[in-house]
Amino acid sequence: TQQFLRQTQLAAPDGQSRNPALAHILEVESDIVQAARGLSSNHEFRTLFPGGPFGSAVKTACQAIASKGGVAAVKLSLNGFDTHSNQAGTQERLLKDLSEGLVAMRSALIELDRWNSTLVTTYAEFGRRPRENQSNGTDHGTANAHFLLGGRVKGGLYGAAPRLDRLDGNGNLPFAVDFRSVYATVLE
Repeated sequence: TQQFLRQTQLAAPDGQSRNPALAHILEVESDIVQAARGLSSNHEFRTLFPGGPFGSAVKTACQAIASKGGVAAVKLSLNGFDTHSNQAGTQERLLKDLSEGLVAMRSALIELDRWNSTLVTTYAEFGRRPRENQSNGTDHGTANAHFLLGGRVKGGLYGAAPRLDRLDGNGNLPFAVDFRSVYATVLE
């Protein structure tokens, strides 16, 4: 990138830009490259990571955690749960990707002796309504499930079971645990 920019009119011959915006972009790019070097890891995991985009993201995250750079938090995304139609097959595939990815992450973190000092949480922007719509899917809803995993997590189910006979006027489940209390517990 810098070689190309030196050949353009935007960059000065000595590599310093006369354009302040371009100079800032080059500085940010340099910072990113330097940070990436600190996060690179050649750790050879015994764990087999699943294929596909989410499996690759889990492997990359575990490589970053294995680095000497000191990663405090990692965010992974698994998109596609906004299923207003033909939900069954999509949900099955996505939940399989999620479960296989989390199993691999747990295995890799155990290898790194980091499972007991790690907390994995899931969240979503919105829940789904319990009633299927006319397109074999579900529409946006209010209540949702959250999963927390880690070596020090006390397992179990928390909150009341969903009451399908007590939907609100819009067909939504009332939530049993306010998500803010989940986040407060994590912070505590």
